[in-house]
Amino acid sequence: MKHTIIYFIGVYDTLDLFTGKLREAFETMGYASFVYDAWLPQSKDALLSVLAESSSPEREFSCVTFNNLGYNLDMEVPAPAQSVRENDACIQKGGTRNVWEYYGIPYLNILMDHPFHYEKPLRLAPETSVVLCTDRNHVKYIRRYFKNIHQVDFLPHAGVELGSRHKPLAERGIDVLYAGALPIYTVAKMIPDLSSIPEVDGQLMAGDVLAELVHHPDRTTEEVIEEYLKDRRSDIPDKRVQEIIVQMRFIDSYATSFFREQAVRILVENGIRVTAYGTGWDQCEWSGSPYLDYRGKVLAPEILPSMNDAKIVLNTMTWFKAGAHDRIFNGMLAKAVVVTDDSTYLRREFTDGRELVMFRRQELGTLPERVFDLFGHLERAQEIADCGYAAARDGHTWKSRAEYLKECFLT
Repeated sequence: MKHTIIYFIGVYDTLDLFTGKLREAFETMGYASFVYDAWLPQSKDALLSVLAESSSPEREFSCVTFNNLGYNLDMEVPAPAQSVRENDACIQKGGTRNVWEYYGIPYLNILMDHPFHYEKPLRLAPETSVVLCTDRNHVKYIRRYFKNIHQVDFLPHAGVELGSRHKPLAERGIDVLYAGALPIYTVAKMIPDLSSIPEVDGQLMAGDVLAELVHHPDRTTEEVIEEYLKDRRSDIPDKRVQEIIVQMRFIDSYATSFFREQAVRILVENGIRVTAYGTGWDQCEWSGSPYLDYRGKVLAPEILPSMNDAKIVLNTMTWFKAGAHDRIFNGMLAKAVVVTDDSTYLRREFTDGRELVMFRRQELGTLPERVFDLFGHLERAQEIADCGYAAARDGHTWKSRAEYLKECFLT
């Protein structure tokens, strides 16, 4: 039987990079591919033409996508086909039906961000959805608040390797690399009218929740918001709590941005040269430091060569407490020393000082000392880079994730 996997590209360069690596992995396993390119208007018609063959016993389809791409793809269906379930819940207004539900195609949706950023898509997710989260706390969130989603699982981030030859650390030109934006400068569009939350003072809540996250950075945003609400209004039902969490999710970005800026700033102010990519680094009050080498915003694939020329790849999490970020695995696969804040997932998967270097956000002040120690003991740093590379190559590539998806969700 021929099994074709459907992918979506042409919306975000980062997701295109991940998709391309997953596609390569699945094709080596014998799966065929159909690529829906959002830039090509003929993509939908081409896909529907291919799916028309799905009633054949010789054809099978699955969709593997990121961040809900293509979730609401629909089609005109003048009359029910024999192959469609009798109890077809996917009929929509205007005589259209969701493609994935109509054909009974598994829709594997890998979320790169917290689910509270995708309230509407997840509420309207196809019945055939399998949602895969990159943080175990996100899995819990979906299981609690999205009863319409019947399958949810944890799928960690993965890395991409550029080439197979890597310079030793001593020959690399970048001391410390940080590749990621400061979200505080782009989060304004997420901030709601805080007066629209009648249960509490929204402005006061935002400040208090952010302060709690800064002082106790191992806590999740949704946990602190719920605690704040329940302390003041014990009668607020779960549904309303979740609505307010979605409204206040911008606080998550503020907390992320605070620690991200502090991690880079403390290195720069201690005389450690940091090369930074992404928006916002030129807007900090300390941006004029000679130890900050700001190189603007570039596409995701363009970061990989810089990682291959970096001694240290610095990472701070996007407020993931039980997951990871692709910067970690990309850096390891570039044979750089990855220095990152920790998570319960990373602590289980790796050992501090063996495959990478981990620090607790509460101990950010120790970061310069640890970086200077790596520079001062370059042979030891090289051992960490080599060990990290081996660990990432063996278990944290998109090929590894494809193998897991095949075993659990594909035939």
